[in-house]
Amino acid sequence: MDWGQIASSFRGSFEGAMWGFVLFLLVAFLSPIAWHLVSRRFKHRRDLSGLQRRLRAKGITPQEWSLLEGAIRDTCPDDPQRLLDNVSLFHGWVDGLPDLDKSPGLLASLSHIKEITYPDSHHVFVPHSTRDLVMGASLNMVLHKSGQEAMPCIVTEVTMESLRLSTRGSQPIHVRSGEQISLFYARPEAMYHALVTVQSAAGGECRTAHSAKGQFKVRQLREFWRVDVDMEMDFMLIQDPTDPLALEGNPERRPGRLINLSGNGAAIVTPHAPARGTHIAFTLHLPSKTLHNIRAEVLHITPSRDKSRLHLVFRNLDPGDQELIIRNLFLLYREQAGMEPLAESGATVVQTRY
Repeated sequence: MDWGQIASSFRGSFEGAMWGFVLFLLVAFLSPIAWHLVSRRFKHRRDLSGLQRRLRAKGITPQEWSLLEGAIRDTCPDDPQRLLDNVSLFHGWVDGLPDLDKSPGLLASLSHIKEITYPDSHHVFVPHSTRDLVMGASLNMVLHKSGQEAMPCIVTEVTMESLRLSTRGSQPIHVRSGEQISLFYARPEAMYHALVTVQSAAGGECRTAHSAKGQFKVRQLREFWRVDVDMEMDFMLIQDPTDPLALEGNPERRPGRLINLSGNGAAIVTPHAPARGTHIAFTLHLPSKTLHNIRAEVLHITPSRDKSRLHLVFRNLDPGDQELIIRNLFLLYREQAGMEPLAESGATVVQTRY
């Protein structure tokens, strides 16, 4: 009997069994993940197909559906309904299209998409694009000429291509086609500014293109409404803000308490303050909804004996989430008085101020 051959054969069988067992474990581990990814992909395709059928039935053409599908892919590929619920998100996508002003056919298609997809888009709580303006909105128009004061005006028409503005009392507008003017849109939460180009002007009316990139610039962040709250929370440290998977795994958590909130930022007190400039993420409990993984940057730290106050500004905040935050702030401002608990969020309003 050759014991060497027996031992070698046994070793080979054992190694084969071990590799087979490892392969079995890998298959058992990866199969649920693969099934989850495949099922999500099929669900996404099924949702898109259902959405396409509904919109096609309302009059969306195949070419217009391709445009809308591109908007979904560019803005919220995992949640198409979020685009349909937020016309400002659609406007932001339109603002980023190249050579938009050189394609009348494209503008007509986008107008038809908006008419069918957003039939009730008569109000945008937080404007992010000049296309978010609605008829009747009051603006201040400033002509870029020496000594020219602000002229109050009203939006009388908003199309995908342009704005039409009328001055109060038909005050004449002394401006020529091709000149740029500034529009200032005062809101309780902020002052919005946009630079637009005049297309035509006659008497007390003028028509302008939308802002070069469509977007309003917030000029007075300190005018955001701010509400003092009292809410226990944990926040996570983000090591690399550019990494989309920064919150995966087990990021470092630190305890804190949210003490005030605005549409642009918040303040937290914590016994373990990170360094200035650190990016963090936390869950925000609002009266109407809970927002997860809100990202903010530590702009300033006010130290005290046992705790530090972190002054935060939100980073990469979704327009819809910012709109939701400010809507809740206004709700609190109108309806809360004194120290009353928020039944749904667990937060207590202490004081409301500008």
